Amino acid sequence: MFGVICLVFTLINGGIAGKLSTLDGAASHQVYKENATNENSVEAIAGVRTFTTEEGAEPRIVGGKEAWPHSWPWQVVLSFADMPACGGAIINENWIVTASHCFRRYSKESFWTVMAGKHDLENEKESSQQTSKVAKIINHEDYNGITKQHDIALMKLQTPLVFNKYVRPIPVWSGELPSLKRCTVTGWGSTTESGPRATKLQEVNITILETDTCLQFYGGVIRSSMMCAGEVTGGVDACQGDSGGPLSCFTGERFEIAGIVSWGVGCGRAKKPGVYTRVASYDQWISSNIDDQLGTDGTRQLLPGNFCIFTSHVFFFPPHFLGGLTASRKLPPSSEAAVKKCGQAEVKPCNLDQGSIGFETSDPSGELRVVNLMEACPHSWPWQVSLQSEENHYCSGTLIDERWVLTARHCRAEAGDIVVLGAHDLNAVEVQRATVKAVYSQPYDGSYPPLHDLSLLYLSVPARIGSSVFPVCLSDEDWRFDQGLSCVTTGWGYRRSTPKVSPDVLYQAQVNPLSEQACWTGWGQVFSSNALLCTQSAASSSCLGDAGAPLLCQKNGRYYLAGIMALGLKRCDQQKPAIFTNLSRFRSWIDRTMTNEGF
Repeated sequence: MFGVICLVFTLINGGIAGKLSTLDGAASHQVYKENATNENSVEAIAGVRTFTTEEGAEPRIVGGKEAWPHSWPWQVVLSFADMPACGGAIINENWIVTASHCFRRYSKESFWTVMAGKHDLENEKESSQQTSKVAKIINHEDYNGITKQHDIALMKLQTPLVFNKYVRPIPVWSGELPSLKRCTVTGWGSTTESGPRATKLQEVNITILETDTCLQFYGGVIRSSMMCAGEVTGGVDACQGDSGGPLSCFTGERFEIAGIVSWGVGCGRAKKPGVYTRVASYDQWISSNIDDQLGTDGTRQLLPGNFCIFTSHVFFFPPHFLGGLTASRKLPPSSEAAVKKCGQAEVKPCNLDQGSIGFETSDPSGELRVVNLMEACPHSWPWQVSLQSEENHYCSGTLIDERWVLTARHCRAEAGDIVVLGAHDLNAVEVQRATVKAVYSQPYDGSYPPLHDLSLLYLSVPARIGSSVFPVCLSDEDWRFDQGLSCVTTGWGYRRSTPKVSPDVLYQAQVNPLSEQACWTGWGQVFSSNALLCTQSAASSSCLGDAGAPLLCQKNGRYYLAGIMALGLKRCDQQKPAIFTNLSRFRSWIDRTMTNEGF
């Protein structure tokens, strides 16, 4: 029945109650017992399927089957002028997520109606249905109807939904989505290519395909914000009329939305799987748009149903936790604890016994080659971030708090740029992304090397702290950059001096603190021991290729951010030590900026 389109979200975290059926329906169908579902119980029902005592489903049809009535209670139908046109999924009682291409021709809110609690579209008076007009449609501002990029939209309802056994929200898939995982796509679309649409909700189990397989079938049109799902041999798919509907994946406790039906070639064809928008790529976009609708007074308002926007997810909190909570810097307990354990990666750094970075002369021309530069173990430096513009890496940065990143001023980061967190290979798709909301920089005083080469980036949404994304510790004002410290620099990039290192894979190198005398010898009187630190010259951005890279030093089992790579020479010069902005010199400015401007 299925065959064209999908999308992914990361908004709601919550608990679960009761036994769930498996994707293939093998487990017994637990019957939901009716009781009043108020906003205090939303935590228990999000992502939980229900099975009523109605007749069982009809036999399978063209790769799918009729769903058990009301067993996908987050599924909604979007009607244009009273005609079913697209699907969608309930985020909360006020918001629906769907595909932007549904509104390419008609985006006026008054044309659209949302119906929840539906199973049979021919029954206009289903006792379970709830209907709402649309207050606002928010299409992704960069949606491209030709390339199908950014195919995601939000709909705000005029009338909030009432949650019960027929109508309930679905959380967004919050972790990495494993390849070959089995998930379910639902909708009222055509049951055959160019065939009639279904009148009763259909479901089909499909497989999340590996990215390489997706690229093999569709080539360069597949972007990191897309994913393929279906079967290589065909036969199961989404199809016309399913657009905007959810791809629901089971976590072991509940279902979460991982994708939104977006596009494809035909329906159920071999080697032409459905393409879905990867919702996790847009979690910050979703949160920021919903946040904008709540108010712009800088507070984090409580939403109906015990939702509270604190991060890129919408977290559920039990009622007793909400008492006395205000718009302060208070973090969710898990994030707060993580920040206190700064500088300790779950994946320990490896291969740091190869010696310090240096040079070798490779040929008669005297061209320099950097030695003892190697690929880092994935996620062993979880505070490293990539700053990107138009999907291109231009500088490194370092996560110092779930909402703050430090980088070099000369990187010229701007509001609207993208911060990629949790990346090892820049070509990977399973990463976090956040937009830069504001940039705070030290004033440029015309000095060279610059003595104030530092910027603080405030993210539009907090980072999701975990094993691959974690803050580093900041050096204190009394930090001493002694020669006995064990230090490392990390980054991406490429120079002729580092031909053995891929520019897209995170590298690492041990570096040695140099004495003030050595720094003075290399740079002369322009070197300021108060504002700058230096290491051996092979660690400079002109040799390694990545501006804004961190200087990390270990102390008492934790890594501290001692410096940020400052602007140096245009060419790799072994006579000029690498220079880093001394963060201990600017610690009070960092603290003051984060306190006054961040919340």
